[in-house]
Amino acid sequence: MKMLCITLALMVSVPALAHDEGHGPKLTDAAKLGGVVSPVIDAREASKGAKAAVLHKAELVRSGDGTVRVYFYDQGMNPLDLKRFSSEAKGILEFKKSKKWMKAPFIFKQEGNAFVGVSPKTDSKPFNIDIHVQEAGKELLAAFDNLD
Repeated sequence: MKMLCITLALMVSVPALAHDEGHGPKLTDAAKLGGVVSPVIDAREASKGAKAAVLHKAELVRSGDGTVRVYFYDQGMNPLDLKRFSSEAKGILEFKKSKKWMKAPFIFKQEGNAFVGVSPKTDSKPFNIDIHVQEAGKELLAAFDNLD
């Protein structure tokens, strides 16, 4: 009986240790364009999880044809001038296939006030899209997790 109680206590406590906040602190900001908002962090701090410093915020907006737009904001959700970023960004679509995580890279290019790319197709849901972009020689990361 004692062993059963210990086992049950361990099983209940494991979800409390799960990493469910992606690559950065959880944000409560409302999306301005109907997308999903995520923190933008220094890519070198990705392993810090919720303790990573938020440098900017990003909003990911997807269209039915696979087009993905990413908008960058300051801490107050004011649009940033994209001239401060590289002209291209790297996107990575992550999804599970046969219980293994698969990655499909794609490219974003600056168009107007957003980075625009076409995501590879996946039938697996949920999936993640990570965006890597350069700002003043520093690699930034915006991770959009559990998309469907």
